[in-house]
Amino acid sequence: MRVAFGSIMHETNTFSPVQTPFEAFHEGRDDILDGQRVLDAMRGTKTGIGGFMDVGTEQGWEMIGTVSAHATPSANVQADAHERLKGRLVQHLREAGRLDGVLLYLHGAMLAENAPDAEGDICKAVREVVGPDVPVIAALDLHGNMTEEFCRQVDGVFVYDTNPHVDSWERGVEAAQCLARVLNGEMPRPKVFITKPPMLPPTINMRTGEGPMTQLLDRGQEWEAGDGIVNVAVFPGFPYADFDRAGTSIIVTATDEEMGRRAVRDMGQFAWSIRDQFLKEIPDVPAAVELALQQIGEPGGPPVILADVADNPGGGGTGDTTELLRELIRRGAGGAAACVWDPETVQQALGVGIGNEADFRIAGKAAPHAYGKPLEVRGRVTHLSDGQFTGWGPVLRGREGHAGLTACIDVNGLKLVVTTYRHATNDRGYFQVAGVQPEREPLLVIKSRGHFRADFQPIAKVIIEVDAPGAANPGLARYEFKNVRRPIWPLDRDLEWDGTSVS
Repeated sequence: MRVAFGSIMHETNTFSPVQTPFEAFHEGRDDILDGQRVLDAMRGTKTGIGGFMDVGTEQGWEMIGTVSAHATPSANVQADAHERLKGRLVQHLREAGRLDGVLLYLHGAMLAENAPDAEGDICKAVREVVGPDVPVIAALDLHGNMTEEFCRQVDGVFVYDTNPHVDSWERGVEAAQCLARVLNGEMPRPKVFITKPPMLPPTINMRTGEGPMTQLLDRGQEWEAGDGIVNVAVFPGFPYADFDRAGTSIIVTATDEEMGRRAVRDMGQFAWSIRDQFLKEIPDVPAAVELALQQIGEPGGPPVILADVADNPGGGGTGDTTELLRELIRRGAGGAAACVWDPETVQQALGVGIGNEADFRIAGKAAPHAYGKPLEVRGRVTHLSDGQFTGWGPVLRGREGHAGLTACIDVNGLKLVVTTYRHATNDRGYFQVAGVQPEREPLLVIKSRGHFRADFQPIAKVIIEVDAPGAANPGLARYEFKNVRRPIWPLDRDLEWDGTSVS
């Protein structure tokens, strides 16, 4: 069997001030991975494509690499970037000739300037090349904003069961095993069914270890235990991608059409019934800092973590907002550490050199009027690094982390790890590469919404989420939505839905 693999991933935040050109998809490399380089780079990795390949090896497939291109979440993908990425994928599929199947590892919330439903557009282009008879199976992020058009183009949909996302390899394996069963004649070609409750929940309470997602996943597993249901995929969605199909989706992959429709309708109605559980109140900056300072224990004890969820680069935040850091400085909170994005300051620190002091303007440069001006401080450079490390936490799982050139600047005991590349601090390695041991710090500021918990929660005394400025604040009323369908909850609270719409 000849099976092609491909991956184009971006979680688009329409409200992010950080642009998304083609170059964003190969930051730190000369080009995106394509062709044989995809297979060479992904073989043996705990990634979605790595999972595809492990099943392909077991099955004896002839594996064909197309593209693998991922970009840190940011603003709408530029039209040229989308067309070039899709064009590369289509070109490799055409050059491959006869194919028996296609496996795609996508995000689901990619929004391009010329294609708001970017994944639907990509899958339509794939279908036009391979024709109607070749199975196309996709694995995706549960923050995807899925559409009816996307579902018309694919034969199976699999989604992360974990948030923090620590199961990309497992979902790749699951998707590839589904394709193998179809190709081996063990299962008829399935169909895909979708329903979209009028919900646009914030991401703050989408963790799968507690809250509404736990209930939805449990109910989905009950359906999967029955005959005719291959998979129930729960997509709570990503609210910061401003287009008309954004929001919650339930997608069921089934070999029995009647059961598929019953399952997707039941799951959609259940999601709607527990929608209020996705909302969560969190303290503002002064209150959060006060709580954190009260929680700090004896030296050497577990760190208190302030989670700057609104400035999560993994959700389109700039990674350089300053109001939380400014409050810590105002309160004289030494013995703290934080990661921020500021390539300009890294270059200045390189010139200053280790052990020397200088006046710095740190962070606050991507959107100073919206999210806080730079910190004007006197600091000492304590560490310089190339920013490359191997991350052993549950998110990176032995893969390489790339922060770019990195500097640690000490500002009266506040250790600012300043990076060249934007990233969510989802692995302890992002601190360690700058000479900071996070488990030994009394207070950590982490710019991430939830994925950091996989590696940091085991060492934390307490985690305090902060209502601070940023492009991914859970208070959706802060943002000017122009394209989402209305009425939609929670932007519109007085809303009824009968739960009957299934495609």
